[in-house]
Amino acid sequence: MTVFRIGDTNFEVDVAKSRISLAPRADGMREINLRIEADDEVFMRLTEDDDAPWSWALYPPSFLLQGLLVAGTDASPLHGLAVDASCTDCECSLYMMEYHDVDDLRLVELSAQRLAMTGKVEFDGKSLPFAIDMPRAA
Repeated sequence: MTVFRIGDTNFEVDVAKSRISLAPRADGMREINLRIEADDEVFMRLTEDDDAPWSWALYPPSFLLQGLLVAGTDASPLHGLAVDASCTDCECSLYMMEYHDVDDLRLVELSAQRLAMTGKVEFDGKSLPFAIDMPRAA
């Protein structure tokens, strides 16, 4: 099972629709670009009841991290990388009916086998834990 968790709800990841890029650059850096999509079918099940916590949403959430630069051009895995919230060169947000900033983002693992990250996202004035954990290898 995959994890695309906001608070206590796991929307799961649609691995086929999600995109992960970790590309070397000529300046000795690697650029990380992620677009992680929640599973449409799981979202529909979670929101079909009008009293469900996320019933107000029309679309499943998606996570976006673009333009994050990290040192090194090799393909070695990244572990425990904290993403600085003040980084102006990259974009990081969660989209669910509107854009929400993701705070305290930490790439737990980004390797050929797995993407795992944690953070916090605010909904209705509440800071909720956020996590993604998905396989990359088939």
